[in-house]
Amino acid sequence: MTRPSRIWALATAVLLAFNVVPASSRAETKPVPAGGDPALACGQMPEGRAYWTEYAFCDLPVRGPGRAKGLIFWSHGVSGKNVEYATTTPPFLRDFVQAGWDVIKIDRNNLYETCTTGGGNLLNCWTGGTRHVDDLIERAKAARAQGYQRVIAAGQSFGGAISVEANARAPELFWAVIAMSPGHGSDAADGSGGRGTYYTLDKQLLDVLARQRSGRIVVSLPPFDAYSPNRDSDPIWPKARAALQGTGRPFVLLGEGLPINGHGAATTGQFAAWFGDCLRDFVDPAHAAPAGETKCLSPQRVPDFLLPAGLKIPAAGTGAARWLGAWEGTYIEDGRPLLIVVESVENGTAKLVYSTGAGAHRDMSMGFQRYTRARVEGDKITVDRGGGRALTLTLSADGTRVDALHMLAGGRATCSLSRWAGEP
Repeated sequence: MTRPSRIWALATAVLLAFNVVPASSRAETKPVPAGGDPALACGQMPEGRAYWTEYAFCDLPVRGPGRAKGLIFWSHGVSGKNVEYATTTPPFLRDFVQAGWDVIKIDRNNLYETCTTGGGNLLNCWTGGTRHVDDLIERAKAARAQGYQRVIAAGQSFGGAISVEANARAPELFWAVIAMSPGHGSDAADGSGGRGTYYTLDKQLLDVLARQRSGRIVVSLPPFDAYSPNRDSDPIWPKARAALQGTGRPFVLLGEGLPINGHGAATTGQFAAWFGDCLRDFVDPAHAAPAGETKCLSPQRVPDFLLPAGLKIPAAGTGAARWLGAWEGTYIEDGRPLLIVVESVENGTAKLVYSTGAGAHRDMSMGFQRYTRARVEGDKITVDRGGGRALTLTLSADGTRVDALHMLAGGRATCSLSRWAGEP
């Protein structure tokens, strides 16, 4: 990776004009992606700031305004005055970085949020939101002025609402908007607002969708969203589709029939696996986006687990080979499905895949990790999963069952697994 260009350094200076980074923060050593600027390092703390920006993926290179397809500003959600800036950026945006986009998080100090989770403080919540919209618009103008040809406003929950509001207020500024479970308040799920709060939230969303006048628009409104409590008894999707069709803009609406449930559907691994490519292509300037709806299709067969491409499940044998094959169970503590695929056992070392499913309500994040140096000692396999996590697998004497003990930083999880009857 070459050194950042002069124009990239200038763009960074403009972004920092809104950050007001204290000297103590500048002196700390924090991770910076290849080609990036230390002032936008990952893992920053508020240091008294209302807003600051940092790279979304420190393990992926930054291209800068002279080389990137564009810049995506990601805005997180809100949960009263709880910390939300530490939440990770959804994995589907990794596809965008790998395809040539830069992604920067706009972090907000939770102590400066005006939302609360109770008492029906919806008006106060969006009063604060208007400041966030102003901030996003100014950052987008600065990025455009310094060489980013395209800027995308993107966010989850309250961040999604901020993004669509900014696109409505500043026509022609944003290349696209990506709003995942957009909502203007976090008080909808506690029951304090009742029917009135729900309809106020949805009316605000439908109104702003109807005011989209430029850019490509992506909106995800997953089923069984606890923060829009009547979504499934009074579906919003036909209303949202009608509002978006009325704008004449290209749009993607993910909602009814989505095989992922819950407010955080777009933050899951399976969302990235199933819809990441479609969304990336939809906003890509090299791809035409005709007016009206573009469909991002769900998989024809919704799998129980996400597994590595081309995974081969070996047949069990005798001796140490009794371990070989796929083992399925459910964690007792949280109901999360677990699949262990033991690919090989040789010289006291096992190679295996650890994969978790979406759960009974299909609202958990699916994913997998492959471990190539798990330790085998007779009827036990021990896996160091990092971050203080240790998994111990114990094979029964008859080779028909595996008991799993997963030690975590905050406790333990247990699971009994038997031979898996599924297919990759």
